[in-house]
Amino acid sequence: MTDRRLLPLAAAVLTAVATLTLTGCGGGGSSDAKDSSAANASDSADSSDAPDVGAEGEDSAASGAAKGDACAPSDVKLQARPAPSGRVLLVATASKACTAYGFPFLRFDKDQATADMVAASKPAAPVRLAPGKAAYAGVVPTSADGGTPREATELSVSFQAKNGDPVEGGELKAALPGGKLKIDDSVRTTYWVGEEAAALKG
Repeated sequence: MTDRRLLPLAAAVLTAVATLTLTGCGGGGSSDAKDSSAANASDSADSSDAPDVGAEGEDSAASGAAKGDACAPSDVKLQARPAPSGRVLLVATASKACTAYGFPFLRFDKDQATADMVAASKPAAPVRLAPGKAAYAGVVPTSADGGTPREATELSVSFQAKNGDPVEGGELKAALPGGKLKIDDSVRTTYWVGEEAAALKG
């Protein structure tokens, strides 16, 4: 009699223990899932908020060499004046102190390549400009063996950084005398020099 009364009691105890165990396991799994979801949401937020600095860095690198003390388009006023023998005199007047390194990179119309330079015109040192002072470069538009001439209507000028690369800041437009200039494949420019006569020499 005693053994038979204990059996139902033992069965009830075992059932209660099993129920508590299953409830505990289920609760733990739910907590882990919530923690995982929260972590994933945080990672997604961090990724979306992070700035895309890579693209900006590439754009900055593509804009040109660091300016340093080089003259840039924002530092000068540029003019293209008519000169003897069909040449053009470029005059870059500084609005702030800067250095005219090398020679101007010239691009006519939509040409992909820039004009060549006259090596013999290279000065002993770059031209350093105070505000209001000018650097000069002479443009020789054609030569006897330059091929068939064509008429250009636009001139864009880039300045050089100290290392010889185009300085950051892009190109500066210069209105051609009379709105057009006859050029051929031999079009070239002198280096920037400190005197008008030196730019038109030779």
